[in-house]
Amino acid sequence: MNREVEREITGRAENLQATLFGAESGGRPVLEHPNLPENTRAAIASATESIRVSGGTAPGALEVSTEAIAVAAGVLARVNERVGDVLLGTTVADMEVAAWTMTGHPLLGAAAASAAHSKAALVATQARVTLTHLRVASAQHHYEMVEASVGSLFGPGILIMPGWNLTGSATRGMRTALDEFTTAVKRADITTPAQFATKVRVTSFGVVVAGGGPEGTNVVIRGVGLDDMLDSGLRIPLPSALMSRSQAYRELGGQPGDEFTLGQYARVWADGLLTGIGETEAQLGAEEARLQSELGASWPVVRTAVNGLSGTPGFTWLAPYTTGRNLSPAERLLYPYVRAHAVRPKARETMTGMAPGNASAHGIAPLARRPLPTGVEFDGAAPVTVGGTAAALKDAKNVVQGRENSTVLVQKTTDRSGRAAFSVVLTGTEVWHDGRGVHDIAGIVAAMKAQPHDALGDLPPAQRAVNEALKDAGIQPGDSVVLSGHSLGGIDAAGLAMNREFQQLYSVAALTTFGAPVGGFEFSQETSVMAVEHNDDMVPPLDGIKNPDGENRSTVRVDTQYNDQFSAAGSLSGVGAHDMYVYALGAQGISNSTEPAVMNHERALGAAIASGAGARTETYMYEVMEDHVVHNPEDR
Repeated sequence: MNREVEREITGRAENLQATLFGAESGGRPVLEHPNLPENTRAAIASATESIRVSGGTAPGALEVSTEAIAVAAGVLARVNERVGDVLLGTTVADMEVAAWTMTGHPLLGAAAASAAHSKAALVATQARVTLTHLRVASAQHHYEMVEASVGSLFGPGILIMPGWNLTGSATRGMRTALDEFTTAVKRADITTPAQFATKVRVTSFGVVVAGGGPEGTNVVIRGVGLDDMLDSGLRIPLPSALMSRSQAYRELGGQPGDEFTLGQYARVWADGLLTGIGETEAQLGAEEARLQSELGASWPVVRTAVNGLSGTPGFTWLAPYTTGRNLSPAERLLYPYVRAHAVRPKARETMTGMAPGNASAHGIAPLARRPLPTGVEFDGAAPVTVGGTAAALKDAKNVVQGRENSTVLVQKTTDRSGRAAFSVVLTGTEVWHDGRGVHDIAGIVAAMKAQPHDALGDLPPAQRAVNEALKDAGIQPGDSVVLSGHSLGGIDAAGLAMNREFQQLYSVAALTTFGAPVGGFEFSQETSVMAVEHNDDMVPPLDGIKNPDGENRSTVRVDTQYNDQFSAAGSLSGVGAHDMYVYALGAQGISNSTEPAVMNHERALGAAIASGAGARTETYMYEVMEDHVVHNPEDR
């Protein structure tokens, strides 16, 4: 259903720095949340301890393989044996040389001394090899014990789960569990079987080690989590021979021989389903409006009869008239389950620039009503660290209250010399249906469909709002821009970073995403890219593509304690690990680390954004709202 969308900008954005961060806003309170860990310092520390980096300039986290250790121990044993054979074999020769030295010939004496020196060096080498072999054998024994312990705890539940070992995701999860379990047992000072039985308990959502976390907290070890399972399943490639004639294959831009994963196909199918249902409902809405006009007062009676009979045995033939006549059989089967999430055509889009004068009318909350967790700080200056970026995202999530937060935030920094740079903050999904704002299910569909060659005017609404805010802030061609986003906001930030027209206009210095599926996006080598993911977060794997690694591109994974991991429902949902407040804690732990990839990314942020004494920050915001062709399909 093609329809021209009416777009309107009602006023330009003005500087909101004083409104959002001025002294009159009041002091910032501490965030209280039922799922927030009581000891946030321990949560931050757990992120620092569990950090695992791939890509960037970091060598990557240490991964322990007992098989590799066994191979190394075997090699050292053979080397030690060969050295022993050499020592034994030279003994007779050394004795003969020693006997000849009794003749007093100087050359023979020198030869004997040289042989003795070489043998002493060989003996010292053998001693070092023997010591190394003993240490490796000890490490092998230690890790085999840990592996056996964790395997006995996780094994029965994991091994029967389909597809648990399809990709490296499950292996990564198990290796993470092994390392975490080792650390937890050591920290809890478990040295006897009785202590093990007392302090370690198996639950439906993982292994709890009492006192095994930072600062004496309990720690939960998940093993292969549901995020690993999802990642494994969605990365399964589907043969092009089977899919090359499908509409999904064409939409993915497949060429002969190309293969795409189940996750990539699933995204296209989901987009098509949600969009198709929305368009069908819009068509039905228009037809019902015509019938209502023709039938007048009798229309409510007719509609009630049709809606009632459609679910009655013998009258199911009426269902197409209430659930969409153009839906395929599969779509009609899924309709009752996805109807609430359908993406409906837009009739009008209104973009409003936020200003001090209209802040109250648009629900902008002062500092005193925007709490942050203990240990997380954001004073309003554009952030130059991973932790500060996450704090800015959490704060932006709270900026609008009492209504759907459908805003984008751009901060302009100016140093003493007048050099300007810009920081973009894009928050995540607000509602999981097609709401009036743009941080919704329709926003996800639009953002995942964006292509590098799209014109700026054809980008999804949130990304176009960023362009408007940048222009209001006074951006000039060639100015530096850093982009950050959580969840859907991360997808939008990645879409802008990869857009060729945007890259030609501005210098995209850095991109930081939190809990976002961005594996399929390609970026310039000039942009420092870091994807932050929690190990239990089920959102990043949804694209079905592994995040590429490169000198300028890295993925950082951490574990952050959160209370809903101690309930079966919370552990199965993956919601707690995805929340931005948890990422704000995890990001502080990341910034506290000394990982080279993290330090290099933060150097890129600091080089682009002016900070410190003499730097000035301005803040600009836009709100985007939509009117749909069908406002509420339940009214039919």
